[in-house]
Amino acid sequence: MTDVTDATRDAGADATIRACLSLDQPRSFFLFAGAGSGKTRSLKQALEGLDTQTLTTLRKHSRKVAVITYTNAAADEITRRVKADPVFQVQTIHSFAWSLIEERTADIRGWLESRLQTEIAEIQAAHAKGRAGTDAHDKRVKKMASKTKRLERLAEIRAFTYAPVGDNFGRDALQHTEVIALAAHFLTESETFQNIVLARYPFILIDESQDTMKPLMEALLTFEARHRGRIALGLLGDTMQRIYTDGLRDLDQRVGDFAQPAKQMNHRSRARIVDLANAIRRDDDGRQQRAREDKPGGTVRVFLAPSEGTDRAGFEASTRAEMARITGDAAWQNAEAIKTLTIERHMAAARLSFSELFEPLSKPDKLKDGFRDGTLPAMRLFTHRILPLVTAQRNGDAFAAMAVLRDGSPLVDKRGIRTGRGGQVTGLDVARAGVAALMTLFKDERDPSCAEVLAVVAEHRLFPIPDQLRPCLPDDSPVTQDMADILAELGPTFDVQDLTAPEATPTTETTVTEAWTQALEAPFSQVERYLAYVEDRSPYGTHQGVKGLEFPRVMVIADDVHTRFKGLASYETLFGVKPLSDDSRKKASAGEETTIERTRRLLYVTCTRAEESLALVLYSEAPDTIRRFLISNGWMVEDEIVMAATDGTYQETALRR
Repeated sequence: MTDVTDATRDAGADATIRACLSLDQPRSFFLFAGAGSGKTRSLKQALEGLDTQTLTTLRKHSRKVAVITYTNAAADEITRRVKADPVFQVQTIHSFAWSLIEERTADIRGWLESRLQTEIAEIQAAHAKGRAGTDAHDKRVKKMASKTKRLERLAEIRAFTYAPVGDNFGRDALQHTEVIALAAHFLTESETFQNIVLARYPFILIDESQDTMKPLMEALLTFEARHRGRIALGLLGDTMQRIYTDGLRDLDQRVGDFAQPAKQMNHRSRARIVDLANAIRRDDDGRQQRAREDKPGGTVRVFLAPSEGTDRAGFEASTRAEMARITGDAAWQNAEAIKTLTIERHMAAARLSFSELFEPLSKPDKLKDGFRDGTLPAMRLFTHRILPLVTAQRNGDAFAAMAVLRDGSPLVDKRGIRTGRGGQVTGLDVARAGVAALMTLFKDERDPSCAEVLAVVAEHRLFPIPDQLRPCLPDDSPVTQDMADILAELGPTFDVQDLTAPEATPTTETTVTEAWTQALEAPFSQVERYLAYVEDRSPYGTHQGVKGLEFPRVMVIADDVHTRFKGLASYETLFGVKPLSDDSRKKASAGEETTIERTRRLLYVTCTRAEESLALVLYSEAPDTIRRFLISNGWMVEDEIVMAATDGTYQETALRR
C-alpha cells in the first residue's frame, strides 16, 4: 500500500476531475477546495491531463474547452500553462458571456426592447403614486426620459458593443449586468442557443464558481440539468470564500447530482493559521483543513484597541513593531513588507493618501467599477499616459519619454513626426513644447493638481482627451494663440482634428462630471499611489482584491466605526459586542444571509492569505467583550491577545488578571 503524503493526499480529487472530462461520458462536478488547497493547480492539471485523442477530436469538430476564471491575470496564467492552445477558450465570466451572445444582434434588440418597456412601465406606476417636487420625482423623470430615448434608438443600432473590462458608453453599448442577464436568458429560454453552446463546448469549467453572478450560475445549472450527459459543467471553489453578495449562496447545496471531490490540504499557511481558519468556519459549514507537516508553528496575534480616541496610525505602527518582537521577524517593522487588508477600499485609500482622488470617483455607478480596478479609460489618461511621461522626464530618460509619446500622442504619429519643409514646425516640435510646459508645473518640487495637469495636456494636445474629461476643462483651454500659430505651420496635411479624440454622443450624467471636477482637484502625486494600489503593488489591499493571493505577513484591520457601507460587514456583531439588527434577524428568519455570516466569510478570506504570521487589529467600543469571545470560542488563547491603550502602548492580557 502506498503511503499517503501531504503531496498526494488530495490526488483522488484530481483523478475524479480527470474522469469527469470524458467526451463519451461527461459528468459535471463541484470541487470543494478551501484556502491554499491548490484549486487553480487542479484546474491546470485537468487541462494539461486531457489525452491526445480527446484534444484531436475537439480540434476535428471545432469544439473548445471553456475555462472561466475570476481575473484577467488568472486567465493569462492558465493560457500560458496550456501554451495558448486555441482549443482552450480561457476568459473571465463577462468575456465568456459576451462571446456567447455578441453575434445575436436581433435577439439582443428584442430582449432590450421588452426589458425597457417593462422598466418604463414600472417607473411610470411608481411615478403616479409619488409626490412632485421631490428628489425621487426628479430622478424618475430623468430615468423615464433616458430609458425612453434608448428604446426609441434601438432600431438604429446595427451591432451592439461591449467592453468586458471598464465602463461602457454610447447608444450601442451594453452594460455588464445586461450581458450577464442576456446570456442567462438565452441559456434557459432559447433551444437554438442551447444547441449552439452544446455543439461548441463539451466542457465548461468555472474557477471561483461561488462568486459567479447568481443569474448566470442558476442558468448554467438549469442548462446542465436539461442536457445532463451531453456536457460537463465543472465548478471549482469554496462557498466560504464567496466575496460578493451576487454569488449563489447555496451553490454547494444545488449540486447534489454532481461528482463532489474535495481537497483536504492547506499548502499555504503554517499550522497555527490553519487552526484559526478552521475555528472561524467551524460554526458555518464545519469543513476543516490539514496543515502540511513541513509547515508547523506560525504566529497569530489579536491587537485590541478602543474605537474612540485611538491614534490609528500610531497604533498600527506599534502593532508592526510588536509583531517583529514576537515573531523575531524584522520585516514586520517594514510596512512595505506586510500586506495590510481592510474591509473597504476607502480605508486603504486613506492610509495610502489618495482619498481626494478616490472618494469622488468611487461613487457614480458609471465610474466606480472601472476606477476601482484601474480600467476606467479617462483615469488611464493619467496613469498610463501622463504619469509615465512625467516620470521619464524626471528621470532624464528621453528614450522612455519618446516611447510614451509614440504610443499615445497624435503629435508623434507618422505624419506629425516628419521633418518639416521650408522651416515648418513638426508635430515632434509641438510635442516637445508641450512636454516642457507640462514639466514647468512640477518645477521646484511642486505638486500640481490633476486639473492643472489636464489643462496643459489639453492645451498642448499632448494626448487625446476622453469625453468624460472635456466638460472639466476651462472654457479657454483648447489652444493658446502661440500653439495655434505652431499648428498652422504644420501645413494642410496635418489636421488639428488628428490631435483630439473624436466627438461622441453625450451620454454622461451631471454626477459624472461633478465627480471628475472634484477628483481633479487632487494633487497629481495621488495618481501614482492610486496606480500602485490597483496594480497590487502597495502594502494595502481589500478583502475583495486579495482572493487567491498569499503573503508571508498579513495584518487585518477591522474598524466598524470607519466602515462606510454599514451593511457590508460588522465585526462587532460577529464578536458579540452588538446584537443582530432587526433587518438581519428578518433575513435570518427568511433563510437569507446575515451580517454575521458575511463578516465571518470576509474574516476567513483575509486570515487565510497569511503564510507565516498574522496580526488582527480590532477597534471596538468594547475590546474586553471581543477578548472573551475569542477565548471562549477557542479562536485564541489568552497570551495571543494584546490589549492597547489609546496611545498605542500594549499590555499582555495575561498580566491583567
